Amino acid sequence: MSSTADFSLTATPGRLLPTAIRGEGCRIWTADGQEWIDACGGAMVMSVGHCHPRLVDALKRQAEQLTFTYRFSFSNEPMLELAELLREVSPMPDSWAFFNSSGSESVESAINLVFLYWRERGRPEKTGLISRAPSYHGSTVGALGLSGTARRDDYEELLDPNAIAPTPGADIAARRTPAEECAHALGGLETAILERGPDTVGAIFVEPITGASGAALVPPDGYLQGVRELCTRYELLMICDETITGFGRTGAWFGVDQWGVEPDVITFAKGVTSGIVPFSGMLAAGHVAEVLMRRPDGFPVGHTFSGYPLGCAVGAEMIRVIRDEELLANATAMGERLRTGLDRIADGSPHVGQVRGMGLLQGIELVEDRETLTPRAGGTARVVAAAREQHLMIYSCVTRVGSRVVEAVMLAPPLNISEDDIDIILARLEQSIGAA
Repeated sequence: MSSTADFSLTATPGRLLPTAIRGEGCRIWTADGQEWIDACGGAMVMSVGHCHPRLVDALKRQAEQLTFTYRFSFSNEPMLELAELLREVSPMPDSWAFFNSSGSESVESAINLVFLYWRERGRPEKTGLISRAPSYHGSTVGALGLSGTARRDDYEELLDPNAIAPTPGADIAARRTPAEECAHALGGLETAILERGPDTVGAIFVEPITGASGAALVPPDGYLQGVRELCTRYELLMICDETITGFGRTGAWFGVDQWGVEPDVITFAKGVTSGIVPFSGMLAAGHVAEVLMRRPDGFPVGHTFSGYPLGCAVGAEMIRVIRDEELLANATAMGERLRTGLDRIADGSPHVGQVRGMGLLQGIELVEDRETLTPRAGGTARVVAAAREQHLMIYSCVTRVGSRVVEAVMLAPPLNISEDDIDIILARLEQSIGAA
């Protein structure tokens, strides 16, 4: 194979990327013998690092027994097991599970659920969906229509304008207190509901912590509780997109656990299998699933690989690994160490406007100076490039918020990371920010 050509549209056009040949923990080795530190899990995927041996073994064992069943023809043991394990860790009572292959698919399934749920309830007019800006829910038409991101610009004529409520904390230049931010965001959400008309709105989609489009924006205390109250008052489903925050990323099983909130539906993906196989899913609270089960065909949404044995086997093993290795506690402790180091870096740099996040999901917003909090134009690209020179992979988060283009980067190292590797990441990141 040629090492100087790349004809894959999957890769970055016009740029030959390093060829990865092996991964372990938070490290990747390339064909030229170089070692890299993956501090963002690619795209917040590697929840227990690359090639965790227990997940690899689970995949091998299942591959020797049964690799595929079609959901309308057979059940399979890993699917039944995973659904039961998810009931144990779900923040919602009596959860039912539906499985997909990607985060976009799981969000699309949640959209399908909204339509079917309200139709079965005798309210077929409740088809409207409300989401927030900034946000990112996926690349398929329905999921992108929920997203408040510049990624939708090329496809705007295809998409529904659902991202009409503000995401709290997105504009640090507003300098609101947490209480003011909470009131502002909840007020904007209620206005969106009333303008659309509660009788025509079926659901609110929120990311508990805004990931790819906001660089780990953590809502103020009271906000998610307020969203829950608005959904209850106006008879809407509260749907939490936990594609990034699920499976221990924040130090809890799901992001909403940090605020003790019970949504009606959760979507998840990415870290559920730590990159071993493509996998995602949706959890529906018991009272929602019961409505769907009244239908003669239940939840008839069709995805070829829904509930396929390989993905379910790895997902079930992931839950056991998190429990056995006490990774929720480690994510909390290592998250505190990471945050302390990031705060120290911020104190030494005039170009860090805010450090934010929870657990092992942390973001840094880049500014020209702390007086004006003006976004540092091109700062993200320069810091990411400088980090690559240090063989450190971090995640780029350039986000449009109104007329501002926010510059930020995000880190999401594995839940089982060590103190030494946290310190290596911090040292390389500090040099990268200083150089950019």
